Amino acid sequence: MFKKESKINKQEVNSEIKVNEGSSFIGRSMKLKGNISAEEEILIEGIVEGSIKMKHNVIIGKSGKVKADITAKEIIIKGEVNGNVHGHNKVEIVPGGVLNGDIISEKVVLAEGAKFKGNIDMTIKNDESERKSKIEKQPGKTEKKSDL
Repeated sequence: MFKKESKINKQEVNSEIKVNEGSSFIGRSMKLKGNISAEEEILIEGIVEGSIKMKHNVIIGKSGKVKADITAKEIIIKGEVNGNVHGHNKVEIVPGGVLNGDIISEKVVLAEGAKFKGNIDMTIKNDESERKSKIEKQPGKTEKKSDL
Protein backbone atom coordinates (compact mmCIF):
# COMPACT_ATOMS: atom_id res chain seq x y z
CA MET A 1 0.00 0.00 0.00
CA PHE A 2 2.72 2.47 0.98
CA LYS A 3 5.99 2.25 -0.86
CA LYS A 4 8.96 3.65 1.01
CA GLU A 5 11.29 5.28 -1.45
CA SER A 6 14.26 7.29 -0.28
CA LYS A 7 15.13 10.32 -2.36
CA ILE A 8 18.57 10.69 -0.79
CA ASN A 9 19.97 7.36 -1.93
CA LYS A 10 22.83 7.75 -4.38
CA GLN A 11 22.35 11.48 -4.67
CA GLU A 12 24.92 14.08 -3.80
CA VAL A 13 24.56 16.02 -0.55
CA ASN A 14 26.50 19.27 0.06
CA SER A 15 28.10 18.69 -3.36
CA GLU A 16 30.82 16.59 -1.69
CA ILE A 17 29.25 13.74 0.25
CA LYS A 18 27.41 10.92 -1.46
CA VAL A 19 24.81 9.04 0.54
CA ASN A 20 24.84 5.36 -0.29
CA GLU A 21 21.78 3.22 -0.76
CA GLY A 22 20.62 1.91 2.60
CA SER A 23 22.08 4.85 4.52
CA SER A 24 20.32 6.97 7.11
CA PHE A 25 20.10 10.75 6.89
CA ILE A 26 19.46 13.38 9.56
CA GLY A 27 18.52 16.58 7.75
CA ARG A 28 19.46 20.17 8.55
CA SER A 29 16.17 20.98 10.26
CA MET A 30 16.23 17.87 12.47
CA LYS A 31 17.21 17.91 16.17
CA LEU A 32 17.65 14.60 17.97
CA LYS A 33 18.35 13.87 21.64
CA GLY A 34 19.11 10.32 22.67
CA ASN A 35 21.07 7.28 21.56
CA ILE A 36 21.47 6.34 17.90
CA SER A 37 22.55 2.85 16.86
CA ALA A 38 22.20 1.08 13.52
CA GLU A 39 23.79 -1.33 11.09
CA GLU A 40 24.08 1.07 8.13
CA GLU A 41 26.05 4.30 7.78
CA ILE A 42 24.57 7.67 8.68
CA LEU A 43 24.96 11.21 7.38
CA ILE A 44 24.21 13.93 9.93
CA GLU A 45 23.43 17.43 8.70
CA GLY A 46 21.26 18.38 11.70
CA ILE A 47 21.78 18.56 15.47
CA VAL A 48 22.34 15.43 17.58
CA GLU A 49 22.87 15.15 21.35
CA GLY A 50 23.47 11.84 23.11
CA SER A 51 25.52 8.93 21.79
CA ILE A 52 26.06 7.38 18.36
CA LYS A 53 27.08 3.73 17.91
CA MET A 54 27.16 2.45 14.32
CA LYS A 55 28.50 -0.71 12.69
CA HIS A 56 29.45 1.27 9.58
CA ASN A 57 30.44 4.88 8.85
CA VAL A 58 29.32 8.12 10.48
CA ILE A 59 29.60 11.27 8.39
CA ILE A 60 29.04 14.63 10.02
CA GLY A 61 28.14 16.99 7.17
CA LYS A 62 29.09 20.66 6.97
CA SER A 63 25.92 21.80 8.73
CA GLY A 64 26.00 18.95 11.28
CA LYS A 65 26.44 19.77 14.98
CA VAL A 66 26.94 16.80 17.29
CA LYS A 67 27.29 16.76 21.06
CA ALA A 68 27.87 13.05 21.58
CA ASP A 69 30.42 10.28 21.84
CA ILE A 70 30.67 8.45 18.51
CA THR A 71 31.72 4.86 17.84
CA ALA A 72 31.79 3.61 14.23
CA LYS A 73 33.86 1.87 11.59
CA GLU A 74 34.93 5.20 10.08
CA ILE A 75 34.09 8.73 11.17
CA ILE A 76 34.34 11.70 8.81
CA ILE A 77 33.87 15.16 10.31
CA LYS A 78 32.98 18.10 8.09
CA GLY A 79 30.84 19.88 10.69
CA GLU A 80 31.27 20.20 14.45
CA VAL A 81 31.60 17.45 17.05
CA ASN A 82 31.87 17.91 20.81
CA GLY A 83 32.59 14.50 22.27
CA ASN A 84 34.98 11.58 22.04
CA VAL A 85 35.22 9.55 18.84
CA HIS A 86 36.28 5.93 18.36
CA GLY A 87 36.80 4.91 14.74
CA HIS A 88 37.59 1.22 14.41
CA ASN A 89 39.35 1.87 11.07
CA LYS A 90 39.73 5.63 10.64
CA VAL A 91 38.80 9.09 11.91
CA GLU A 92 39.10 11.96 9.46
CA ILE A 93 38.60 15.69 10.06
CA VAL A 94 38.40 17.57 6.77
CA PRO A 95 39.09 21.29 6.17
CA GLY A 96 36.51 23.26 8.13
CA GLY A 97 35.67 20.28 10.37
CA VAL A 98 35.87 20.75 14.16
CA LEU A 99 36.40 18.14 16.88
CA ASN A 100 36.58 18.97 20.58
CA GLY A 101 37.26 15.59 22.14
CA ASP A 102 39.56 12.61 22.13
CA ILE A 103 40.21 10.27 19.20
CA ILE A 104 40.82 6.52 19.39
CA SER A 105 41.57 4.97 16.01
CA GLU A 106 44.20 3.05 14.04
CA LYS A 107 44.29 5.79 11.37
CA VAL A 108 43.77 9.50 11.92
CA VAL A 109 43.63 12.14 9.19
CA LEU A 110 43.73 15.81 10.19
CA ALA A 111 43.52 17.89 7.02
CA GLU A 112 44.92 21.38 6.71
CA GLY A 113 42.18 23.72 7.92
CA ALA A 114 40.69 21.17 10.33
CA LYS A 115 40.31 22.18 13.99
CA PHE A 116 41.02 19.67 16.75
CA LYS A 117 41.34 19.94 20.53
CA GLY A 118 41.93 16.73 22.44
CA ASN A 119 44.12 13.65 22.60
CA ILE A 120 44.83 10.96 20.02
CA ASP A 121 45.32 7.28 20.86
CA MET A 122 46.48 5.20 17.89
CA THR A 123 47.62 2.15 19.84
CA ILE A 124 45.94 -1.12 19.09
CA LYS A 125 44.71 -2.41 22.44
CA ASN A 126 44.35 -6.07 21.40
CA ASP A 127 47.92 -6.30 20.06
CA GLU A 128 49.36 -4.73 23.23
CA SER A 129 47.49 -7.07 25.58
CA GLU A 130 48.43 -10.09 23.43
CA ARG A 131 52.09 -9.04 23.50
CA LYS A 132 52.06 -8.69 27.30
CA SER A 133 50.35 -12.06 27.80
CA LYS A 134 52.95 -13.79 25.57
CA ILE A 135 55.79 -12.24 27.60
CA GLU A 136 54.17 -13.29 30.88
CA LYS A 137 53.78 -16.90 29.65
CA GLN A 138 57.48 -17.25 28.79
CA PRO A 139 59.42 -18.57 31.82
CA GLY A 140 62.30 -16.36 32.92
CA LYS A 141 61.23 -13.48 30.65
CA THR A 142 60.33 -10.08 32.02
CA GLU A 143 59.25 -7.00 30.14
CA LYS A 144 61.84 -4.24 30.10
CA LYS A 145 60.60 -0.68 30.44
CA SER A 146 62.33 2.28 28.88
CA ASP A 147 62.95 5.48 30.79
CA LEU A 148 62.47 7.62 27.67
